[in-house]
Amino acid sequence: MRKRPAVPGRAAAFAGLAALALAALDAAPAQAVRQAVGPEAVGFKQSFVVEIRNPGPTALENYAVVLDVPAIRAAVAWDFNTYMYALFEESGGAYNLVVSQADDFDKDRYHDEIVFVRTLPPSSTTRLLCYYTPERSIPKLMTTEKAFARGAWEANGPEAGWESNLVAYKLVRGRIEFYGKLQAGLILRKLPAADTKPQDWGMDVLDAGESAGLGGLVLWDGAARVPLYGPTAPQATLSVLATGPIRTLIRAVYPAVRTAAGEGALTVSYSAFADNVFSRQDVLVTSKASGRFVAGPGIQKLPGETVVMDKDKGFLAVWGQGADKAGEIGLAAVFPPGAFAGTDESAVDRGIKLDVRAGAKLTYWVAGAWDRGVTSPGVPAAKNWPRKVESLAARLLVPVSVEFKAR
Repeated sequence: MRKRPAVPGRAAAFAGLAALALAALDAAPAQAVRQAVGPEAVGFKQSFVVEIRNPGPTALENYAVVLDVPAIRAAVAWDFNTYMYALFEESGGAYNLVVSQADDFDKDRYHDEIVFVRTLPPSSTTRLLCYYTPERSIPKLMTTEKAFARGAWEANGPEAGWESNLVAYKLVRGRIEFYGKLQAGLILRKLPAADTKPQDWGMDVLDAGESAGLGGLVLWDGAARVPLYGPTAPQATLSVLATGPIRTLIRAVYPAVRTAAGEGALTVSYSAFADNVFSRQDVLVTSKASGRFVAGPGIQKLPGETVVMDKDKGFLAVWGQGADKAGEIGLAAVFPPGAFAGTDESAVDRGIKLDVRAGAKLTYWVAGAWDRGVTSPGVPAAKNWPRKVESLAARLLVPVSVEFKAR
């Protein structure tokens, strides 16, 4: 039986680690903070190794690394305590703090995942040390906030928003729109505002209208579309599960929908990561049926658009006119080529069909760019945006692996 972790208020004795964290206040999450003494000096007792392998020939800049806490306990540290842990990179006898975030999705006081953002060199294995103490806790380590999420704009409203410091997304009745930013920073706390008009931080640059917007979910019942957006679609129950500072996560749970493959209930997790422009979508179908489900994102058609798609490289890139007064914008979807099952089109958007097996998570990504903001691809934008999306797909689809080892 697991022992409930100590309440985080008991760590006054570990001021050394807290001071170390305070020194990182203005550092990016992936940057290191130098410590002259070993982690044992500030109260850590046990440790294990985290190895992150990038098998590809390209550096993965600001890569979002997610560690599964139950997997850690099963592999190397049954007593791993997420209320008193820290990740370090050791070099020449000095320990560099890797700022991370632990998330408890079901609010049972047991963290489910740990996440951090780090650049992985090409064809490399990054070796980190995770130190912990089983029976104690420390105050929550503070760092520069580069991600945030929030629920409805108004009481019982149908929307939620999530953002990195570079871009913000919102889900409204299943449709996804996004906000362009003039400079890096967080803006969702400032809303509601007249976000369809230019603000000092930027504006809402995509009006989804009747379309899926930037990645609204579609199911297919044979050849027929079953859109999970709009006022007549099954409405999801939305929950904010993580609010930063490194990752945000919104979860949408849809009621069961009947298709030719059987009846399936969908859960979709929407997340953004510090210093990244994409929204990651994790789709899980729960069903007693054994048939193949087909689901995927819809991407809005834009006036004056340029469209580039490469199913073998796993991306769709669209550049065209955004919402009124917004200027030009880019929309993109990145998906695993092995899951690709075709496309279809409506009058207002394109659907990307992806195979989904019941009980197995499917991950794809969407991203938005604004020609006036920090995500601008530069001139000529219509040519540069597909190149940027192709590069993004090449990085996101690298099969990075994580392994936990005893010391």
